[in-house]
Amino acid sequence: MQANSQQSALTRPEKSPQKSGSELRLVKGRTMRDALLVARRDLGARAVVVDQRTEPGGVTLVVSDTVPRSTQILGAMRETAAKMLEPSAEVPTEAEANQTRRRTPLADVERRLREHGGSRELREAVLESVVQLEVDDSHPLDLAAKVVGDHFTVASLPAVSGQTAVVALLGQSGSGKTTTIAKLASRMVRAGRRVVLATLDSGRIGVEAQLRAFGAELRVPTVSLDDPAQLAADLGKVPGRVDVLLIDGSGDERRDTAALRTFEDHCRAAGARTHFSSLLVIAATASADAIQSTIAASESAEPVGAVITKVDETDRPLPALEQAKGAGLGLAFLTNGADLAAHFHRARAERFADVALLGRIA
Repeated sequence: MQANSQQSALTRPEKSPQKSGSELRLVKGRTMRDALLVARRDLGARAVVVDQRTEPGGVTLVVSDTVPRSTQILGAMRETAAKMLEPSAEVPTEAEANQTRRRTPLADVERRLREHGGSRELREAVLESVVQLEVDDSHPLDLAAKVVGDHFTVASLPAVSGQTAVVALLGQSGSGKTTTIAKLASRMVRAGRRVVLATLDSGRIGVEAQLRAFGAELRVPTVSLDDPAQLAADLGKVPGRVDVLLIDGSGDERRDTAALRTFEDHCRAAGARTHFSSLLVIAATASADAIQSTIAASESAEPVGAVITKVDETDRPLPALEQAKGAGLGLAFLTNGADLAAHFHRARAERFADVALLGRIA
């Protein structure tokens, strides 16, 4: 039997009093797919649905663990199934039903994904994979962590040797670009890289001052890209003097993309050995429309990956990860606070699992 997806909490099958060579079981689910998925998981691919009852709030199946060998056996099975499906005199309360669903491990996985903003497609894909992987000594949460970890792609900045790596952070105003620039610079300074900070938004009150404050804290130079030709000439005069030039975008992705292309042209003309790349900064707190707008506006810049910021500021961080994946973007870093070192994390499978199943980075 086939079951391709799952939408909601499941209950474990109940054994019937059947004493024949074939065992019949009651399998319950909030939808037909739920029940079919549990039946396949617990009884295998040869499981056969003998009878069913649909009622408000769920579906109940009577399932055999073997294929009946004759019409007589099938008839006997159906008689027994009809008795098993007779309504019970005691109907569980909604609170009792909810408690049962909460105790079901697969239901707990589905609940966590849903509470943290996981789409229906993601929930179904994860639960289907968990059922396929499940073995006696495994727990669905552990399997779900592995599935989620494998679901998202890790992105990395390109390795650059003998050139200045020019890395621009693009994204909407308020997404956390400037703080992320400082966090990335802090990591690179600790690794012994010679870093310079630059901004494309020197005209905005407070923005350049904030970047300069971070530069002073990290003891790295801070410049403006108001005169890209001059900066390109400086890079060309002393090749290799700067390992990494980190550029803070203005919040206008299309304007920033055009400015970066102009700067790249000046670097080429000045003979500066540079390699350009960009990261898209997406706040986990942003609306789906805002994220989609950011992705669309930065598409021509061809970012190598995304940084998901402000994971600590929402209970539903998953949509940002899903939209980045949907745009073909791998995830490079995750941030969850203001501390330059402690709250900046390289993207890894176990951190994707944290976000999906815990709603935070552990």
